[in-house]
Amino acid sequence: MFDVAIIGGGPGGTTCAALCAASGSRVLLLERSRFPREKVCGDCLNPLAWDALDKLGVSGEVLCSPHIKLEGVRFFGLDGDSLRVPLPTSSRPELGITRGRLDAILLQNARNKGADIQEETTLTSIKRHASHWQLDSDNGSFSARELVAADGRNSSVARLLGLLPPLLANERIGLQTHFHSPDGLHADIELHFLREGYAGLAPVGEGTANLCLVSRSRDLKSIKAAAIQKYELPEKQTWRSITPLSRAALLPTQESLWLVGDAARVVEPFTGEGIAYAIRSGALCAEAILARRPERYLAAHRDLYKGRLWVNQLARAACLYPELGTGFVRFGKVFPQALRLLTRKVVRS
Repeated sequence: MFDVAIIGGGPGGTTCAALCAASGSRVLLLERSRFPREKVCGDCLNPLAWDALDKLGVSGEVLCSPHIKLEGVRFFGLDGDSLRVPLPTSSRPELGITRGRLDAILLQNARNKGADIQEETTLTSIKRHASHWQLDSDNGSFSARELVAADGRNSSVARLLGLLPPLLANERIGLQTHFHSPDGLHADIELHFLREGYAGLAPVGEGTANLCLVSRSRDLKSIKAAAIQKYELPEKQTWRSITPLSRAALLPTQESLWLVGDAARVVEPFTGEGIAYAIRSGALCAEAILARRPERYLAAHRDLYKGRLWVNQLARAACLYPELGTGFVRFGKVFPQALRLLTRKVVRS
């Protein structure tokens, strides 16, 4: 019998696992992949995550791994007009770092703190008993008093429990790949508003760039072909994909069930905040589990996103309507101070 079972070995799950295990709880973490592995992600670590990384004791290890300290964001409108906004300078900066590197650090940290990590294990069914959860997988059955869903926007836990909301009509798809950094990228993120959607390009260290494309399914072939031509990528380039990019939020805790990261609330990838939200929510979840105070997690989770969702809505609108994003670029060139203020609110410590 485990005290806590966590499904998903991403930043939210491993953060929760490490903190619970460090406090003496018997923790099980089930992960369907074998690490290291990459994920569809912009590979940007927002400064919002640093306090939790300090608490985990991995900040130094993260900074010693290959990464780029990001210095600015370049926005490109439909007409090719561009605008650069410098990111706030800090000793706790925004980083470009691959999920393969970051997630491996966090998973090993959870293992070092005593969590039982079961990789290449897929959850197949869940049964709720009076005092515990029964979890069946392709690698055996397990029991736990508390269950944490940290398995992303398409959460298997939420699906098996009938909690996943229906997909929105005409939902967008995200594509992601890594390739050799193009000349001139340096330490800036590039965000391109396109007729088909948008493209995000970020350096992630060791001469590598992360490229993300987002569009509706009808435009996916077109936006991918344009990217292949622009960046001179081979036709057999490896791409990863994910959908949906928008989804209704779920209640973050109820009856010994806890949801962290994208399993609870999906944020627009354009903002670059997803990893930080996963880490922060994983830490808040662990605190509430250890204190046996679910109401504390409800309040803390609400406060984590409070005052931030307008940024998410603004980013989504700019991506859905590229003319709006282009107008944003033009506005920023006329009123640069307003855009710098917005950037500081998005990239906060």
